[in-house]
Amino acid sequence: MVAAKTFFARMNEGRSQWLTEAQMLKACEEFFGHNGYNDLDRDVMFAGHQNFVSPLIGSSELETIATIFRPRLDKYDMGFFGMLEGTLYDVIDNHDKATLMLATDSLSYDPITKIEEIGVAIENLMDEGMYLLFVNGRLAHALFDDFKKLTMPVPVQD
Repeated sequence: MVAAKTFFARMNEGRSQWLTEAQMLKACEEFFGHNGYNDLDRDVMFAGHQNFVSPLIGSSELETIATIFRPRLDKYDMGFFGMLEGTLYDVIDNHDKATLMLATDSLSYDPITKIEEIGVAIENLMDEGMYLLFVNGRLAHALFDDFKKLTMPVPVQD
């Protein structure tokens, strides 16, 4: 176990550039591959109140995870968080065993935990079932299903 701040400091060590969406896509594919989500599909349409196209979905026997990429989360964007909330409800309400995962650059950790508006928006979405995935483009990732875990010690695998 390592403190969350230490974990993310190591994850972001030597990084100054935010990931692009293409880098995020590659990192999410690697995340899914390492975590038993063997069925990957790109550009999948999810029908609902507002149709949504997920750039990447991962499926296992237990669940399907639709992704939304937002590499840089360092400013509160009411429109984005409103869209994210509507998409989350559409996915979980209309698709069996499915949920939504927001994938972001690990550099977003500090703004999410320090900017109250962003933190509250993310916490509310996670309370409704959204996953939050941090990636750094160097094969490291951190998946959270509960906002409170963002500041708790992180189990580290060798």
